[in-house]
Amino acid sequence: MFFIGIFGVDNKQKEIKVLNNVHCRNCDKGLGGKLIKTFNFFHFFFIPLFRWNEKYYVLCSSCNSIYEINKEKGKRIERGEDVEVTYWDLKPIETESNKEDYLVETRCKHCGEVVEPKFEYCPYCGTKIK
Repeated sequence: MFFIGIFGVDNKQKEIKVLNNVHCRNCDKGLGGKLIKTFNFFHFFFIPLFRWNEKYYVLCSSCNSIYEINKEKGKRIERGEDVEVTYWDLKPIETESNKEDYLVETRCKHCGEVVEPKFEYCPYCGTKIK
């Protein structure tokens, strides 16, 4: 967040919708995922005036892989249109440093419990996470 007196520039992440039947490119399960929108905005007294750099991502609910999708397709889903997200629409986010910028919860692949990203072993079942 950057402030200039009563003005500021900030970034935000917003969960748009839970998508069903999205087939993950990593785990190849059709369990679905979350559509997440990220954007930067300029505000005056915490009232957003305009946005830029809008991007849409799908977060797999099974393995927490993150994929970027086309901006136009993301906007159509956000407007409530019935749009199918296919395997070919999902563009993987490659680097670990990029993944830390998004709403990612780490889940144990063995028991499915949510664990902190810094854990190497699951505190619930003892399985190695990384």
